[in-house]
Amino acid sequence: MEQVKMSAISDERVDFLREQAFTILRLKTDKWNRFIGLEENQRVLLDFFDQGWREYLILFVGPGGTLHAGDEQLLCVFKKKKGVISKTTFRTQLWLGEVAAQPMDHAPVLISQVNTTKKVSYPLNQSAWPRVVGQDICRHLEHLLSEAVTLRGRAQGRTLLPLPLYEHVHYVALLYSIETMVIQWCRLMGSVLQRDSSKLLHQGDHPGPTVELIFWTKQKENLLGIQKQLQNPKVDQVLEILQRIKSSYYASFYDIIQKVNHEAEDIDLHLRTLRRPIAAFEERSFTDLEPLIPALFHTLALIWTHSHFYCRPPRIVTLLTEFCNLLIDKASVYLIPEELFKMELEEGMDRVRKAIQVFWAFKRSFQQHRDKLTPTGPYNRPGLMVKPWDFPSELVFHRIDCIMERLRTIEVSLDFLKLERIELGGSRGKILSDMVYSMNDEFLDSWRTLRESKYDPLDYNKKV
Repeated sequence: MEQVKMSAISDERVDFLREQAFTILRLKTDKWNRFIGLEENQRVLLDFFDQGWREYLILFVGPGGTLHAGDEQLLCVFKKKKGVISKTTFRTQLWLGEVAAQPMDHAPVLISQVNTTKKVSYPLNQSAWPRVVGQDICRHLEHLLSEAVTLRGRAQGRTLLPLPLYEHVHYVALLYSIETMVIQWCRLMGSVLQRDSSKLLHQGDHPGPTVELIFWTKQKENLLGIQKQLQNPKVDQVLEILQRIKSSYYASFYDIIQKVNHEAEDIDLHLRTLRRPIAAFEERSFTDLEPLIPALFHTLALIWTHSHFYCRPPRIVTLLTEFCNLLIDKASVYLIPEELFKMELEEGMDRVRKAIQVFWAFKRSFQQHRDKLTPTGPYNRPGLMVKPWDFPSELVFHRIDCIMERLRTIEVSLDFLKLERIELGGSRGKILSDMVYSMNDEFLDSWRTLRESKYDPLDYNKKV
């Protein structure tokens, strides 16, 4: 064993591999020492060098940075020819290769440069093939590359457009392939443009307006990435060919490129103006929100009338609903629902009435600015038609309306607590007073049950 260890440690070929492992795998010295300290690893290395039947060796880094077998980044060592590796000419007898931990990053390169440009599309390799066979193989490879590029983009959380493969063939002769690729480009770009920020709302969640801003910032980054890809000279060549042959795909392809270039950037630019109002809403206490509401709706009206792409009812409905969610969250913190029935009567009444007041102020300001969005209103711009907020207000205020109804019910319930203070006079005063006291006792029993339970009075989905 000691002899094997000394042989491995003093072997220049092993030193060469160590240097490569340090460079390619970024291996640390202590990890190498731990690896080479094991007899089984020493024998693997020496067998590779000294035994003719070993054709390749794989070194890779696993969890914790240790050098051992696993599925992480690989360092592959190949012999150029079968045989023993010399201690003097080993540098010229070996091929070194690296297999990345993210193979999807390399798959498109492998397909396009090895299988296609070096082998399939090389004219001498197609000389013995029927023309139809060559074309069919090229189409399958192009489809494979498209899928690999698209899958790679999904893994990275962005949209990648597969570019044409062939350098040797005139594009007009490959019209079918070009138009097929254009259709795929339009589908990929269209799916990005159709992404909807209201997805969380439809799933039953209640996100605030910050989520909207984050969505459009990410959407802008994704579309800017697509925009950069569209600046590739190959895309210009494709557009030129489509225009030259008067392809029916040219107009739609050109239009979607313009949307990619402008939509998310326009929306992100205008929604940035909401950062300060959102921060103010989040930082202030609920009782101080009412003065902020008119300025907020003024900003929303300006976004609606100045943004070319955000002035669509589904988008403004989503944003308004998210502001309602923020307002409800602030109200919930203020009301302390789990303590609402345990507070002093006057404090509980004040909190409920304040919440109703703020909600009404929000709805009232919405209606006021909605009325101003007319061709003759203050938001009118010369030469541009002001679009009205003609969507049903119930789409925006469903949650607020349900909670306001529940708060009004709580307000009436709190009023019942005053029954014990009522005294009726007159000839029938004692009889009526006894009826009131009996009613009050019955109410107090129910009230006591509510106070002792974990019931959330603002959860309008739960019936009392």
